Order: sequence, then structure tokens, then C-alpha cells
Amino acid sequence: MLLPKENTIRSLRGLFRKHLADMYEVDEVDALCRWTLQDKLGLNDRHLDVDAHIITESNLNLVVPVLDRLITGEPYQYIIGEVEFLGCKLKVDNRVLIPRPETEELCELVLTENDTTKPLNVIDLGTGSGCIPIAIKRKAPAWNVSAVDVSEDALSLATENATRNNLDITFHQLDLLTTRHSSLVTHHLIISNPPYIAQKEAVEIHENVMVYEPHLALFIADEDPLLFYRKMLDIGRTALEKGGKCYFEINEKYGTELAELMAQKGYSDIRIVKDLSGKDRFAVCVKEA
Repeated sequence: MLLPKENTIRSLRGLFRKHLADMYEVDEVDALCRWTLQDKLGLNDRHLDVDAHIITESNLNLVVPVLDRLITGEPYQYIIGEVEFLGCKLKVDNRVLIPRPETEELCELVLTENDTTKPLNVIDLGTGSGCIPIAIKRKAPAWNVSAVDVSEDALSLATENATRNNLDITFHQLDLLTTRHSSLVTHHLIISNPPYIAQKEAVEIHENVMVYEPHLALFIADEDPLLFYRKMLDIGRTALEKGGKCYFEINEKYGTELAELMAQKGYSDIRIVKDLSGKDRFAVCVKEA
């Protein structure tokens, strides 16, 4: 890689733009450059807003390896090794899906609509990095929070993340598609961000996601895109107390179908909630009997 003649914020931004232009929009490239300088060099906004700010040779040697890995398509969060999620610092690597802003919105919806001072029993089905139970337990310490996942690797990382954030969360290995409904104790809330991208939609997914992030956490078979939701709704019939709720993150293409499925399964107060981008992103329902 040909390095810039002058080691300044301006020249480094140009270097990032030159090598990442074919992969990201300009504003995304600039954000990657800014994050790298913040995370690797500890620069604050005051420094970053001065284009002529000098980057030392030793500091440049910390930045360039990040750019080298970004050029291969590796997600920034995996390179740095962590992500912030609703104020929690989470370790992430290729064992788990990188938490998305939409999932933060899911957590906020749950926290807004339920009493955080009561000792509610809450479970996250398919926890991955543990971002959902960790975020809600931090905001609602009175809740009894547990989580399950089919992947031992994911559970290992989720447990580490809970420990890093000093939170008491119970984790179990469980295959949602084969578990007996009675194996889960009664809960007030079921939350889940399951795999919901149909295989046929893979062509729409960014290449770096396809190459680096776990497909197990992303994709569902074309012939049954609501498979996990159907199973979780069945689980909810025995694992939810009367008046208990399900909160799901969903594929915007299947909101209407999922609402119909919820009604068929005997749930009430069914809602499809839009995310901040105006897309159908969350589904909520209540068990009445």
C-alpha cells in the first residue's frame, strides 16, 4: 500500500476513500476512518475535526493494519473485537452476528412497554452475542433474565459478555426446533431476533456479511421463512404466563403473514411495529389464555 506523503487526518481520510471506495459509500468510509482513529489512537472529536492534525509514524502503524483488513471485506467490528450496544461494551467475533441498530430498537421497545421495576421473568431465544439480555438486564436489573442458543460457541461468548458487564444472566444451550415446550419455565416475556433472511435474499446481502458473519444466525429456508416464529409461538403457549408477551424482530417482507400466524396460534393484541427507517421490523403479541 502506498502511504500518503503527509501523515494528517486529511491524508488518512483520503487513503481510506481510495482503497474502500468500491465497497462502501463515502460517508461510510469516512465513518470507518473516524472510528479507527478513535479506537486505535484514542483521538477525540476535537482532534478529528482538524484536517491538518498530525499522525505520528508509530500511530500510523496502528491504523494501516486496520485498513488492510477492511480492504479484504472483514467487518470493522470483528477487527476491533467489540461493539457498543445500548451503552454496553460487547466482545464480538465470527462466532456471532454483529448486533444491529434495529435490535437496539427492539430492546428499547421492550423496556418502554413493560414495568422495569417488577421482577419479570424474561427469556431471549437465540441470543448470539448476548446483546439482548445484557442490554435489558442493564436497564431493568429487577428482571430475571435468561437466554438460550443452539451454538455452544455463541453461548461461550455471550457468557463472557455478561461477565464483562457484571450482569447476572442465565444461559442455556437449546435447539428451538427440537426442544419440548415444557422444558422452559413460565415467563412474562419472550424476546427473539431469530434468523429471518430467506436464502433467496442472499443476493441482496453485502458481500462482507456473506463471507464473515455466521449464516446460522442469518438465513432461513425459502420454503418456510416463518419456521422459527412458528416454533417460538408454540413454545409461548406453555412457556408464557397468561398476559405474557412475545417481542420479535422480523423480516419486513413477512409482517402481514406473521401477524396472521400469531392470530392462528391464538394470540391477541397483535402489532407490527415499524423501525426508525419506516420498515416493518418488530412483531408483538399477547397470550390471553
